[in-house]
Amino acid sequence: MESERKSFNSSLDSFSRKLYNQLVNLNPTQNLICSPLSIQTCVGMLRMGAEDDSDTAKELDEGLSFSSNKATEIANSFNNVLAAYKHYSVVKMANKMYLMKNYEALKEFHDTLTEKFHSEAERIDFSANNEAAATINEWVESRTNNLITNLISPNMLDQNTRLVLINAIHFKGEWIDKFDENETRIEDFHLENESRVRVSMMNASNKYYYANLPELDAKVLRLPYRNTNLFMLFVLPNIYTGLKQLEKKLQTVTLDDITRKLVSRKVFVKLPKFKTEYSQELTPIFKELNIKKIFNSQAELPKMLVVNESIEVSHIIHKAFIEVNEEGTEAAAATAAVMVLRSLPAHDPEPQTFHADHPFFYTIYDLNHGCLFMGKLGLPEGTIITDNKKLLNVLCMCVCVCELQLL
Repeated sequence: MESERKSFNSSLDSFSRKLYNQLVNLNPTQNLICSPLSIQTCVGMLRMGAEDDSDTAKELDEGLSFSSNKATEIANSFNNVLAAYKHYSVVKMANKMYLMKNYEALKEFHDTLTEKFHSEAERIDFSANNEAAATINEWVESRTNNLITNLISPNMLDQNTRLVLINAIHFKGEWIDKFDENETRIEDFHLENESRVRVSMMNASNKYYYANLPELDAKVLRLPYRNTNLFMLFVLPNIYTGLKQLEKKLQTVTLDDITRKLVSRKVFVKLPKFKTEYSQELTPIFKELNIKKIFNSQAELPKMLVVNESIEVSHIIHKAFIEVNEEGTEAAAATAAVMVLRSLPAHDPEPQTFHADHPFFYTIYDLNHGCLFMGKLGLPEGTIITDNKKLLNVLCMCVCVCELQLL
């Protein structure tokens, strides 16, 4: 069981780094937030429709960094993670399969999604696209505390739609050590172009897990959430213009590499309240990861439906939002696939400083199960953030839209 957990973590970490790198390449100057676990889970369900020895399966296994090339082993690994998260009061995960009325999923595919991906199943009339989209979106909203709305647009659905697969994640937690709102002040944030903006900067002085990593030319700070093994990890370049070089180095550094070097120290922290929105069509990213067959008539996904129809992916869409302030985190992510026809030191050392007053990388992760969210902040939206809401809100939306085409 421990070896399986480590294998899954390694798989998710590898995919997360590949995904993040591709997103940065497409949008090098844009703020970013994404949920690799949501994407990997949803496309993992899609993988259950492929024969293990097919070229389509091989592309998915390699591109998604799965630790096995056997569907049963992949499904078991997701089952272990999803089952573990059920014991977390602050994390809710749900999967759903919507099937076109009068169509039937193959028993093995249906049973695998139900038993291993904990997915509910429901029949729906996709030809009534407005009503179908509303039904799907209402389910997503109900599983994400109303943070994710309009995940599916009606124009993604029509009479040729056969199957929609959805993964939703909702997390709501509080910092163990909250920031004092009275200590939040308007301060400078230095941009990579060497200009500055004024932002609401949170301030704290406490014991945190911290490391100075010369090999990354960066500092690392970990902020834990109450009653959970989840943390937010901030990786701050030592120079204002160092984020791009840091991102290149992070391509070959795992979360384990970083976290095992953290030690408990007293740290003076400055962290901006920030808000980021992100949207990206992910099809070109999957193709860069050499996942290509699912996007054309060569797709080999025969294990989904009783009716013998070919499968083709039309869109993969990712949407995300994050808002950070003093008391905690509320996070959500959803991914949909739509199928249509076709140790402590002996004494206290000198306090350290972690002043996140310039662009940085961050991730929300679980010690046992790996990365939930990752992103970067290059420019806080708005020169001064004055929102007084007390939660750090993170929401991610991922949409994988696939088409089944009659040939």
